[in-house]
Amino acid sequence: MTDVLGWAGGLRTLIGHLGAEPEATDNPDLLLAQLATVCDAGLTDSQLWATWSILKGELPTESELIRFRRNAGLNGAARAISDLGGRAGASMFGLSTEVEIASNVVLVDVHHTSSTIMRSGVQRVVREAALRWGHAHDVVFVSWTDDEKALRRLTVREEARMRGGDPDASVTIAPATAKIVIPLTGLMIVPELATDAGVAERLLAMGRFSAMRVVYIGYDCVPLTSGETTDAPIAANFPLYLDAVSYGTRVATISESTALEFRSWKKMLPSSGRVGPDVRTVFLGGDTSEPTAKELAETKALLKVSDHEPMILAVGSHEPRKNHLALLQAARILWERGEKFRLVLIGSSSWGSGAFDALATVLKENGRPLVVLSNASDAVLASSYRLARVSVFTSFHEGFGLPIVESLRAGTPVIASNVGSMLEISHHYGGVISVDPHSDNELEGALLAALHDPAVLDKKRRDLAANSYVSWDDYADELWAYFTEA
Repeated sequence: MTDVLGWAGGLRTLIGHLGAEPEATDNPDLLLAQLATVCDAGLTDSQLWATWSILKGELPTESELIRFRRNAGLNGAARAISDLGGRAGASMFGLSTEVEIASNVVLVDVHHTSSTIMRSGVQRVVREAALRWGHAHDVVFVSWTDDEKALRRLTVREEARMRGGDPDASVTIAPATAKIVIPLTGLMIVPELATDAGVAERLLAMGRFSAMRVVYIGYDCVPLTSGETTDAPIAANFPLYLDAVSYGTRVATISESTALEFRSWKKMLPSSGRVGPDVRTVFLGGDTSEPTAKELAETKALLKVSDHEPMILAVGSHEPRKNHLALLQAARILWERGEKFRLVLIGSSSWGSGAFDALATVLKENGRPLVVLSNASDAVLASSYRLARVSVFTSFHEGFGLPIVESLRAGTPVIASNVGSMLEISHHYGGVISVDPHSDNELEGALLAALHDPAVLDKKRRDLAANSYVSWDDYADELWAYFTEA
C-alpha cells in the first residue's frame, strides 16, 4: 500500500500503474500531459476506473465511468481529464484529506457495523467474521464517507470496535480529514447488506470495471420474495444492490435456502448480458458465551424470573416478518386461560412494529408477565437463553435464523417455523419443534406442550445434546478460504 501525500506523487503512482515510466518531475501540468498521452494510447476499463478514481479522490458510478470513457474516446484524454473538474483540477492531493492508493490489498467493508453497538443478526455475523479475519490475516477495514462517494479508513474507535478492543463504546463520527482509500488491485469483501444507493452504485462500478474482485455474503432475497414484509427503503434499493452483486465474483450464502434464492435470481441475468457470481453455501456459525453465576443471577432479577413461573423467550426485532405479534396474541390467550409463564422478548422495535408495540403495552398495563427488552448485552442474552424453558422463532421468512442456533447451543429447545432456512436448520440440528408460522393453533399447541409435557422437551434436549455445531471460527475460516481461493 502506498501513502500518497502530494498531487504529483499521486500522478506518478497512477502513470506507473498504467504501465508507463512517469517523468521525474513534480510539475502537475507536465504529469497531467503525460497521463493524457498514456490514456490516449488506450486503456482497459480497469485502468480507466483507476484513473477516474485517483484523479477525483472518490469512486465512480457506472454512468460516470461510461461518460468518462466516451469523452476520452471522442475528445481525447486531455479533454476528458479536464472535464472531470472539481477536485481533480484543484490538486485534490493538496487538500487536508489524506489519500491512500492501495494495491494487492484485502478490504473489508464494515460501514454500518463499525459505527454502532447494535447487535442485529447481520451485525453479529459481520463482527464475528471480521474479528477473526483481523486477527488472522492482513486486512484493511473500511467504511464510506458521508456522501457515499469514497472509501475511508476507520476512526480509532471504529477500528477498535471491529478488532474487539472497544465493542461497547458509543458511536463516533469520522472526522472530515479521514483518510480516503483508493483500491487498485486486490479483494473487496462486502459482508454487510449494501442497500444504500450511493454505496451500491459504486460497488457495481467497482465489480464491473475495476481490477478489484468484489465478493459478498448473501443473507436472503426477502425484499424480492416477501416484499410486503420489508421496510420500504430497503425494498426500493434491493434491486440496485442485486445489480451490484451481479458484477461480483462470489456470493457466500448463509444457508442453502438462501443459495436457492440467489441461484434462481442468477438464472435471469443472461437476458441482460451478465453471467453473475459464483454462489456457494457457507452454512452460518453461531454460539453463545457461557454466563457466570453472577450474570445468570443478575439477568434472572432483571427479567423477574421465578422458579414457579417458566420463562418463554423470543429473540429478534419486532418487525412484522418476525411474527412476534402472533406470539403475543397466543400468550394473551393462554394467560386468559390461566396458564402460568413469563414471556420475554429481546429485540428492538422496527418498521411496522406499531401493532406489536400497542398490544405489548396493553398486556403490560393489564399486569401480564411480559418483558420487552431492547439492546441486551451479550451476557444478558446468553443468560436468557439458559433461563428459558423454550425459545420461539416463528418468523415467516429468514435467510438463516441465528437465534435458533444460539438457543440450541445454550441447551434450550426451540419452537421454530417449518419453512425455508428454519426448516433447514432443524434438519442440521436436533432440538427444534417445527410449526407452521401461519397457524395460531400450532403455535399455541407447541407452547402448551412446552409448559405441560416434560417428555416433549426432555426428548428435544437429548436430541440437541448430540449436535455438532459450526462455530464462528469454522464459519470465518470457510468464508475466508472461499473468498480468497484462486
